[in-house]
Amino acid sequence: MSEQLNEAETRFMERVERRIEFLGTLLAAELGIYLPPDEKKRAHAIQTVVRMTARQKELPYIRPEIMQEATRTLTNHIEAMQKLLPNDVQYRNRLRKHW
Repeated sequence: MSEQLNEAETRFMERVERRIEFLGTLLAAELGIYLPPDEKKRAHAIQTVVRMTARQKELPYIRPEIMQEATRTLTNHIEAMQKLLPNDVQYRNRLRKHW
């Protein structure tokens, strides 16, 4: 990121980091969050979580690049959890995406 974050973006990214810390706690406890095997549904679910992390009044001030960065970061952490899911879920997901 070459540009400075504005105040709304800074608060938003701090909230995203707190969610990632929580995901790290789940991962350390060997728990995972199930993602649908369909790539479009998976992307939509993660984007929804990212949008819901931003407060309604902040949304107009958050640039699309920042939202995409938050989505990528959250996606990487949640996909790392997929290997912890039961084998049948991993197999079903692996049919469409290799972790």
